[in-house]
Amino acid sequence: MPERILRAPIPGIVQSIVVKEGQNVKFGETVVFINVMKMENPVAANANGKIKKVLVKEWDEIHYGDPLFIIEEK
Repeated sequence: MPERILRAPIPGIVQSIVVKEGQNVKFGETVVFINVMKMENPVAANANGKIKKVLVKEWDEIHYGDPLFIIEEK
């Protein structure tokens, strides 16, 4: 099955991860919140599928384009 990498759309701090490895997600579903200047910004799944790998932890500092998740497309 094809895989898609969900990358950080903005730099910041990983505030909370909403999904777990193995969980099914739908396109547009919030999977993580990134904190930027004390504002929580939701980041949505970029494909329908299953979270194959979570590549970050809460409180990680991330930069634009950093990989966050690997999603196995359905």
